Amino acid sequence: MKQIILLILFIFLKTITGNECNCMLKEYCKPLEAGERIEFIGFSFNSTGNYLNYDYYSVTTIAISYEINYNIPKELVCISHANGVRLVWSVTIKNYQLPNETYRNELIETIIETIQKENMDGVIYELENPIILSKENSNFLTEIISNTFKKLKSINWNYQISAKLPFSPNIDLSYNYTEISYFSDFLVVMDYNIGSRISEDGDCLAGSNSPNPMIEQGFRNFTSIGIPGERLVLTYPWFGLDFICSNGNLSSVDCLIDNEEGFNCNNINSISNQISYGEILKILKDGNIINGGINWNSQSKTVFFNYYDFQGKLHQIHFDNPKSLFIKVFLTKRLKAKGIAAQSMDNLDFTDLVNSYDMYDTMAYFFM
Repeated sequence: MKQIILLILFIFLKTITGNECNCMLKEYCKPLEAGERIEFIGFSFNSTGNYLNYDYYSVTTIAISYEINYNIPKELVCISHANGVRLVWSVTIKNYQLPNETYRNELIETIIETIQKENMDGVIYELENPIILSKENSNFLTEIISNTFKKLKSINWNYQISAKLPFSPNIDLSYNYTEISYFSDFLVVMDYNIGSRISEDGDCLAGSNSPNPMIEQGFRNFTSIGIPGERLVLTYPWFGLDFICSNGNLSSVDCLIDNEEGFNCNNINSISNQISYGEILKILKDGNIINGGINWNSQSKTVFFNYYDFQGKLHQIHFDNPKSLFIKVFLTKRLKAKGIAAQSMDNLDFTDLVNSYDMYDTMAYFFM
């Protein structure tokens, strides 16, 4: 039914040239006047057609991370606005460029120009490397966000400006958290790639990508510095982390990671590889790949399983499925946060719509 409605919308789209409105109704080419509401933000990294399968009835905002001046599908804004969904730009700021005044000014102007040209609704800023930020560069980052906020709001108050920040303000004290919050409609908290486990012997162990206790602690750390929970959108991963184990078997709980040079147990990305939720399901269904079945981690409230690759190496994948995701959504409701977000919708396998929409439906419990 959802695909039929999108198809009907396409039939009525007009051929366009330049910046002319190409939507069935010209009001769809204006910034959405949605007002204050709770949020379900879906991040999008793939412009090749996945957006045709997004659940526009669940999400409230789609944040696209396509390259600046990328040829955005013209129907995307029409579909989004027709369904009451904001379409915003998710922009990555390069850390090393922050001291460059020309870069900062040109970035802001490019963002504003692109948003107006593409009939979008705002911007979400994030740093290329969010955990490496000097105090001086933090001030430059705040300047970018505040100047963007002032300029966009002066053009149209309905534009939405926000920033992605580490999962807890005590992770990096360099950020001007409260000032950034003041110049943002809300803050988007990155509650992924935050877990780490270390054995009693100091060895790295595979662990959850997004453990619930750390999510809740990070949230409370934000509120303790005066940022209300109603200004926080918690972002959950629709991807898992794949670790190669140096010990164990299919039923092992602990997966020991070889302590190679450059590994940092506290940086979970350095000891694992990201794998999409869609790819995880394919591994579990593949009869040629031996796996030990899904297990429950009672501490992190997430799931994991072990499998052997075709070279005979043992792996352990930690991820969220609808069961564990529901607990995260319930936690977010209990904390009375502003909203939830998915990183990212393109991690679903849209050839498997049943399992893909299970993830959307689980997130939608936040609105109930």
